[in-house]
Amino acid sequence: MNEARVERRRLLLGALVFIAFALLGLGLAGCQYQDQPDDGTLNATSEELTPTPFTPVDEDFSELSTLTATAAPVDGYQPVWGNFPPPGLDPATPIPPPLTGFELSDEILVWVLLGSDTEPPFIGRTQAIHLLFIHPRFSKASLVSIPGDLYVYIPGYTMQRLNTAYALGGIETLRETLAYNFGVTPSRFVLAHPGDFQWLVDDLDSIEVTVFYPLPQTCGGIPAGRVTMDGALALCYVSYRNGMDEVDRMRRQQQLLRVIFRKFTHESYLTKLPLLYASYEGWIKTDLSLSELMDYIPLTLRLADPDRISYYLIGWDQFTLWEVPGYSQAKIFLPDQDGVRDVLQQAIDDVMTPEPLTNQVQTLEAQLTEMVLATLKPEYTTTPTPTPTRTATATPDATTTGGTLTPTPSPTLTPPGYP
Repeated sequence: MNEARVERRRLLLGALVFIAFALLGLGLAGCQYQDQPDDGTLNATSEELTPTPFTPVDEDFSELSTLTATAAPVDGYQPVWGNFPPPGLDPATPIPPPLTGFELSDEILVWVLLGSDTEPPFIGRTQAIHLLFIHPRFSKASLVSIPGDLYVYIPGYTMQRLNTAYALGGIETLRETLAYNFGVTPSRFVLAHPGDFQWLVDDLDSIEVTVFYPLPQTCGGIPAGRVTMDGALALCYVSYRNGMDEVDRMRRQQQLLRVIFRKFTHESYLTKLPLLYASYEGWIKTDLSLSELMDYIPLTLRLADPDRISYYLIGWDQFTLWEVPGYSQAKIFLPDQDGVRDVLQQAIDDVMTPEPLTNQVQTLEAQLTEMVLATLKPEYTTTPTPTPTRTATATPDATTTGGTLTPTPSPTLTPPGYP
């Protein structure tokens, strides 16, 4: 194993302290999915599963703009974008107004967790997009998964797939896109790459995943039941998409997030956070500092309590399939704003509902404290030390003289010392 690979293995464990924490519960242990329609317009191929380099944001945008730039302009739409930047290209479908109307407390933290389909230094599409709502005082969180193929307005650009927003302008463009289309602006973000996720699972010595429906045609065949997954298999499991069924892929992403989060909180990985964070720098992209993450460790343990995290997704009831004019084989997901608003509001309401903690939190706190103390506690040993003793000596005279003190070494045990 070369040095780069060894270093990469060391890096992996840090990103999912928060991709585990932030995505807060990597995996929905009990989630099941329903069969969804597959119209055959998009078949899963090796190209679908294998990341490919993507045009960087400071280069030519022709790959992104071909679809919308050549589509016929839509007549009659009004400028509804308000204070957001106007479009730079004619949209293929009318631009909807910004999504508003949420009741969001100032106490709630909003993060976004991203998974790129491309290894650095290339900038790729973000095929995994998860909004995370956290209420630190109530120790509650909600995770909302969003399809990357959702067709939304990217402020300053045009209507386009959500998974291209980061590639077009980095995290600020993505934040503005989320603010426009989902009414919330993330204060923190985490972006991981395919290799990051794969090596993380390997460094965790594999994970145990309950597969509810078999996948015999991909990933070498995955049977239903309890499956032990290494990094390569886990990556394939969360990347595979059958036709247009993006919803099922999001459920599998949630499931593995919960599994990994449990390993982080129930085993000793949180004690290694400073080392892991330092190892991750340069690979995982985030604006979370080490001091922030250390402050969140108590919250992380409380979130490991059962049912502290709720899981939602923008699914088939929140969007419709739409065929791009002039592209009979190009179908995208047009969101229903009312449906999207309802899902997000329910996720927010969940974190605003206080609930008592169970005794499991105390157990996790005690285990973590014991792990830390075990690394600091010195070992004590006892050693023999010489001490003076009084001894009496007899004389040949008829009288007895008083005893004399003769220092005679003798081994004794002294109490152990203290650090």
